[in-house]
Amino acid sequence: MTCSIFSKYKIGNLTLDNRIVMAPMTRGFADNETGEVNYLIADYYGKRARYGAGLIITEGVAINKLAKGTYGIPGIYTHRQILSWKKVTREVHQYKTKIFAQLWHVGRVSHQEILKGNAPVAPSPIGANGHVHRLRKPFQAPRALNNMEIYQIIADYKDAAKNAMEAGFDGVEIHAAHGYLIDQFINEKTNDRQDEFGGSLQNRLRFLDLIIKEVKKVVPKNRISIRISEKKDDDKDYVWEHPEEMVCAITGILSKHQLKIVHPSAENYGDMLQHNQKSLHELFRQYWDKTLIAVGNIAPEKGASIIGGNQADLVAFGQLFIANPDLVVRLKANQEIFPYQTKNLHTCLI
Repeated sequence: MTCSIFSKYKIGNLTLDNRIVMAPMTRGFADNETGEVNYLIADYYGKRARYGAGLIITEGVAINKLAKGTYGIPGIYTHRQILSWKKVTREVHQYKTKIFAQLWHVGRVSHQEILKGNAPVAPSPIGANGHVHRLRKPFQAPRALNNMEIYQIIADYKDAAKNAMEAGFDGVEIHAAHGYLIDQFINEKTNDRQDEFGGSLQNRLRFLDLIIKEVKKVVPKNRISIRISEKKDDDKDYVWEHPEEMVCAITGILSKHQLKIVHPSAENYGDMLQHNQKSLHELFRQYWDKTLIAVGNIAPEKGASIIGGNQADLVAFGQLFIANPDLVVRLKANQEIFPYQTKNLHTCLI
């Protein structure tokens, strides 16, 4: 039976009104000192819910005070931050939309000016290429985490997930993509550790494995999404040498923990992997028979065919949701979809 992008979708006891997802996008409008969000953020997400988004995944939310990589990043590690997020979840839930908090630690792609004098941390003291967003200074060489610190960060992910549920979120997404901290452990170019967190692929995936193990103690397994990517924001030329081995290993961990949602992130949906004859989403579909979210600069008219062709279960739109708060309504009515234009979005909070 062919499914519609507008049909309801169940993930265990979680029911989405449709299969259209608002993708996570860094906004940077939280209070820079406190990491709290305000009514503008509640209105921003609330508008997308009002017009029918099935699921909203928030911008990356810092799990601790050293997790952020630029100004204005919200947190979920203090009581006041939890209270501030309750405004957002209440606003979204009045329209029956579901919302996940994306848990984030940027690791090495930060700077001591962002971290109040603290050096960025990473699995190994290997610097990133590029510049800190908004600060416009080169990334600093990070300090390598010791084992005690690694286990503390794992505990911080669990605490952040618990706090997210207290704040009223329906679930969480663990951001393990795009060259941020979890991805830095997975990536052989950024992890040259010689302990149980480095070396073999199995060891490099151990950090993610242990984070999932802890997070699922406080969040139901069907309400945990994992975001994965091949591409890295600070290394545009990076590719997986053995994509099938990587995807098989990652999905093996997710299956072991009985998770239900994976969110592979591609720059452009459908692009072939350099060392495989499949796209990122095709390869995940080969090894993953549970909920798969498609994302990657997807054209409005393409979403329906992705769902109808069983290429994915949910379709996420990013910039189109910024330009069109009523994107779902426009898709359903076959109305014009406005393109994303940064020059016309002075605040992005529309």
